[in-house]
Amino acid sequence: MVTFRLIEEDEQRIVYWYFPEGKEDKGHGIIIVDKIQEEIDITEVAPDDFERDIPAEELNELAEAINKMKREAGETDFVEMTTESEHSIYYGDHAVREIIKYLRKGEVPPRGMQMWY
Repeated sequence: MVTFRLIEEDEQRIVYWYFPEGKEDKGHGIIIVDKIQEEIDITEVAPDDFERDIPAEELNELAEAINKMKREAGETDFVEMTTESEHSIYYGDHAVREIIKYLRKGEVPPRGMQMWY
């Protein structure tokens, strides 16, 4: 679970703090939404968060498992294979995905949470 809170907004950017497991006393990471460039970045990783590079082979194993389920359900393949690794920030990426859901609807959430387990 990760929580996030709006800290600042102006014409150019929106700044959020995010908190792994909702533990605000453990420190925060920073997510910045650039309104002009339409980009969102984690500019500071929270102390209780972690980063890793996920190898292409591992990503493709997951993609193939998803595709197998889709084929068994009579659907076509959905997930494409990749040749490059992906950089991941565990809790921060979940917060970013949740923030993006709101932004796509034209909303700027003042706070939020995402649970995935």
